[in-house]
Amino acid sequence: MDEWFRLLTQYLHVFAGILWIGGGFYAALVQLPGVLAAPPAARGPVVAQLAPRQLFYVLRVAEITIATGLLNVVATGRLQQFLDPLAQRWTIVLGLGVLLALVLYGIVRGQLVPLTTRMLALGPKAAGGDAAAAAEVGTIIERLKMLSRVQIVIGALIILAMVTARFS
Repeated sequence: MDEWFRLLTQYLHVFAGILWIGGGFYAALVQLPGVLAAPPAARGPVVAQLAPRQLFYVLRVAEITIATGLLNVVATGRLQQFLDPLAQRWTIVLGLGVLLALVLYGIVRGQLVPLTTRMLALGPKAAGGDAAAAAEVGTIIERLKMLSRVQIVIGALIILAMVTARFS
């Protein structure tokens, strides 16, 4: 039973991690540029449908990744190795990966969610000709572009840390 639990938690952790980081890469490299290439009038209805679903998806797979990662450390019997986290390369890189995952989750929860919510509220006003709302939407879009680049870098570092930990 313990072996099945370990295998299940590892599978769910890796699968959810692929969905989380891969979804972030897709959003940053394909979806955001594609939406921004559309005329402003066409963006609103698409973003209004897409953004809430995407945020829900990203947050849930991130939470599953983090939870199953913690379960995985327990299931593999390696939790006690964190009593001296600097003693082994495995605990150092895994700890770094966990820290980066929590930072990335915090960025999504603390930055992307409020910015997206604000953009969705301003969109109809901007489309109706409100110049101040349009200017704020432009600022939000620039901030989202920057955060998407940060997300790609952190995601790539998380993958590097997890691969390094796996083969340590």
